[in-house]
Amino acid sequence: MARRVRGKTGAGAIILRILVVIILMAIFGVVSFIGSKAFFANRFKKDKKAEIAEQLKKESKEHVDITLTRVDTQLIIRVYHNKNKQMIFVPVRKDMVLDLDSTGEELTGSTTATVEELLAKTKDMKIITKEIEKTFSISISNYERLTASKFTKMVDAAGDVNIDLSTAVSYKDKNSMTVHLTEGSNDLNGSEVLGIMTDSSSFDSESEHSKLIGELMCKIAISVKKQTLKEYKAYAKEYINAATCNYSYSDISEYLTRMHAIDDKDFTYQIIEGTEGSQGFTVDKSAVTSLFNELLSESGSGSTSTTEKSKKEKTTAKSTDSTAVSSKNVGIEIQNSTKISGLAGNWKEKLTSAGYSVDSVLNNTDGELTHTKIIVAEDGMGKDLKSYFKNPKITTGTVDSGAKICIILGTEDEI
Repeated sequence: MARRVRGKTGAGAIILRILVVIILMAIFGVVSFIGSKAFFANRFKKDKKAEIAEQLKKESKEHVDITLTRVDTQLIIRVYHNKNKQMIFVPVRKDMVLDLDSTGEELTGSTTATVEELLAKTKDMKIITKEIEKTFSISISNYERLTASKFTKMVDAAGDVNIDLSTAVSYKDKNSMTVHLTEGSNDLNGSEVLGIMTDSSSFDSESEHSKLIGELMCKIAISVKKQTLKEYKAYAKEYINAATCNYSYSDISEYLTRMHAIDDKDFTYQIIEGTEGSQGFTVDKSAVTSLFNELLSESGSGSTSTTEKSKKEKTTAKSTDSTAVSSKNVGIEIQNSTKISGLAGNWKEKLTSAGYSVDSVLNNTDGELTHTKIIVAEDGMGKDLKSYFKNPKITTGTVDSGAKICIILGTEDEI
């Protein structure tokens, strides 16, 4: 009887040991699983953080910013293209007719109003920005407003603003006194710049006035850029403090080094296309859409007014002249004179891959072309470029940027 009890006890002990082993294995298994899970979760988080950081870095590099600026009674759109280090100014005409939303309608009592009429009703940049966005069908990221006195102070702090006036210009100063600026070279102070920008009475058209505003904004930006990087950053901080805006210095600080490095030729301006009418200037919405698509494209865009000193043109054949001077050691400028978004950028890639050096990609606002035009500084240049285009025309002349070769693209050379 006693043996049977001991046998049962021995069997029970064996079973107990087995259970203990199973329990320990289960515990270690759970701990191991939790440890593995924690390890892979931590690894995933690190990988994810690295991926997000890389994405943010890429987005930062490709950052394109649109800011609406109000200076007293004048509006200007500023586009900054971080990737290509370009800054483009788009003056907004005072007589431009805006399509208003419900807020604008409530302010003006109408479904439409000119820019001047809207600005007379409100100083709220949030409202003004929405009306510009609605009319242009674009999204504006930032806005800022500078009073006349604050703008004058910031222009004076920018440094020398020299401009060559094609004709004499007059304007009314803050005391309603007429100020005359002579034809030719003028060094302007803040008050003079403000007077020209806000008084268009001495100009033949608002279009001519807008062009001068665009040129003035470029000159101011170039003047500021001549400061050291430290001074440039201090100026930016002072500017933001002087303005009423929806962004802070910390929002733009990471871009200031690249802004400071923008080449003078890459500060440009664009003139909005449209039609004159008894009720004001009506925007060509198709042209505006094309313009901003080009400005916001990966290749970026700018504006230049092309001056041809010689009107002599000659139509060239597609075949390359065997005696032509190579254009591969000459900096080339490409201008898009079509409504085809990104065309200039596409041609830059094509010519660069063929060994040419393309220094700048811009947008031409002188009108849409069918045939591509090549402007060269000297006779005999650019002949090796003929075979790339269908019916190119070569003209000897100059462009504002000083480029030795300027290719102005026509619609038939879409790629």
